[in-house]
Amino acid sequence: MGLQDEEMLGSRSGEPEEEEEEEEAELVDPLTTIREQCEQTEKCVKAREKLELCDARVSARSRTQEECTEELFDFLHARDHCVAHKLFKNLK
Repeated sequence: MGLQDEEMLGSRSGEPEEEEEEEEAELVDPLTTIREQCEQTEKCVKAREKLELCDARVSARSRTQEECTEELFDFLHARDHCVAHKLFKNLK
């Protein structure tokens, strides 16, 4: 089967290829959407504030051994805990 045969078969499907590409472009990852929603919850907002305060404190110093690992993990834990309860309800 040559290229011309494939093109003829593709045109027989009834749907132009452009529509298929548009449908793929509209897909949104539900994980990203849910993460954004969860980041707006009270617990995540507080954890993010602590992380940002720590980051500002560490960035203001030129010589420090302090890292914001604990604050980062607290924020990620709060967000992922929220996501875990919502994600699988949206999957098919």
